[in-house]
Amino acid sequence: MFHFRQSPAHALSVAVYLYEPGDGGLDRVAILLANHLLRRGVRVELWMTRTDGPTAHLIDPALTVRRIPARSGNRRLAMIAQWPALARLVRRHRPDILYSAGNQSNMLVALAALGTATQAVARISNPIQRPGSHGVAAQARLVRFRTIARLSALTIVMGQHDRALLADSGPVRLLPRPTVTSIMDQARAARLPRDPAAPVRLLMVGRLTAQKDQATALEALALLPHCDWQLTIAGQGPLRAALQQQCATLGIADRVHFTGFVNDPQELASLMGQADLLLQPSRWEGLCATLIEALACGAGVVATDSTPNIHPVLAAAGQHPPVPTADPAAFARAIERALRQPADPATLAAAVRDHHVDRALDGYWRAFAALADRPETHALPSPALR
Repeated sequence: MFHFRQSPAHALSVAVYLYEPGDGGLDRVAILLANHLLRRGVRVELWMTRTDGPTAHLIDPALTVRRIPARSGNRRLAMIAQWPALARLVRRHRPDILYSAGNQSNMLVALAALGTATQAVARISNPIQRPGSHGVAAQARLVRFRTIARLSALTIVMGQHDRALLADSGPVRLLPRPTVTSIMDQARAARLPRDPAAPVRLLMVGRLTAQKDQATALEALALLPHCDWQLTIAGQGPLRAALQQQCATLGIADRVHFTGFVNDPQELASLMGQADLLLQPSRWEGLCATLIEALACGAGVVATDSTPNIHPVLAAAGQHPPVPTADPAAFARAIERALRQPADPATLAAAVRDHHVDRALDGYWRAFAALADRPETHALPSPALR
């Protein structure tokens, strides 16, 4: 059984499976969810392979964390090999809900809960269909996602497109991404009017990988020598050296600043609160957290069509429609248009109001409570938004 003295014996019990507290959005959401459930009186635990990592500092010290052994090497294979240990944990501790942090662990969690009273909840953290994908590989990916949804008691998606793809594959809930915090509200409130004599402040946030495709944005900026801009890139990853070399080749190295991974939420919100535009050139995404965070901080956004899930968000915020992926010329035109037509910060923030952390996490909590048939939790008052 779980061991939380502050929770009654009949309280909802949830185990959150997260491979490690990495630097991705799904890692942060999983930890914030566990913290939130703890504050709600839920008997919640984090089940992880490793407890050290960039987002480990976010874990509430009051949370119980259980380690699940894993083999070294390829992460996907390591997770597959964890199935016996995870299944034993489920049978020993019998949580009402076993929650998967994202795509890679959804099948593992569904199989570990199979044949038990524990109900597996999957979360789609990356798109089911990637932009431009087709053929046998795309169809096989769709079949895999639908199979996992049938094995799970509930699948949480972040957009209407993904919900439609899984419509006949078991219970599916569309829930906002828990992203916006009071720190971001404060960053927006502290924004100063733009100085027309100062360079345009551009920002990119994310791992320096092929998926995030910072290279396309750099090519686009090289097409705008007539614009007075400065770019900050916040993130770390295997392509840093290649991107720095690209900046030198394009002749823009003196206008681009690489900060590395920004671990402090206050510092990141401050960067977004000072930015005129966030550039989001990803090749694919589920529902990008940095896009939502930037809007909450009052920064405009120029984004590629990395997922249909961002279309309604950008439309509600009055932003430029997403442009094709890997198209520097289209991205450059979108930047110019966004700079000519800046939106009011309050309008940007209103578009992502439902993604406020406590508001969105309460949606998860209520979904879990309904799944476990714990209606008494529905009557609890909502906490003040943080």
